[in-house]
Amino acid sequence: MPFLARVAARVLDALAIATFTGMFLCVIVQVVLRYFFGDPTTWSDELARYLFVWCSFIGWVIAARKRSHLGIALVAERSPPRVKAAIELVGASASVAFAGILFYYGLQIASRNADVDTVTLFFTFGVVYAIVPVAALAVGALALADARTAISALMQPVGSAR
Repeated sequence: MPFLARVAARVLDALAIATFTGMFLCVIVQVVLRYFFGDPTTWSDELARYLFVWCSFIGWVIAARKRSHLGIALVAERSPPRVKAAIELVGASASVAFAGILFYYGLQIASRNADVDTVTLFFTFGVVYAIVPVAALAVGALALADARTAISALMQPVGSAR
């Protein structure tokens, strides 16, 4: 794995840990303050919700990077190498298309909400929605790399080992 890809993977993993930990701590603070002190905070529930959104999209990128999304691979696994590569190319193409659509609409929703303040926090909804195009761009890049690998497997002469 190239140096830049390793750095990006580490940053992504650290962001996933940070968002999940932040979400967990917000929920714990909310529970403790509500049930033990009878004085809940107004911001912790909202922040936990936004961190959950970010954590979910970061998890999507990590799953795409590790190729661990749920899939039915029975046909591909039992197919000859070229057919398997063609199936992988179709899947990668569908992922690129989905990421492209999500990127386009994610940019729109993030820009439309760039000046809409959150209810209790110090940032705008544009920050909350910014993860959508960023994650779509990352997944699209990973899917393009998968498509490139599938195309190179398709271009190999018949009978050569993969």
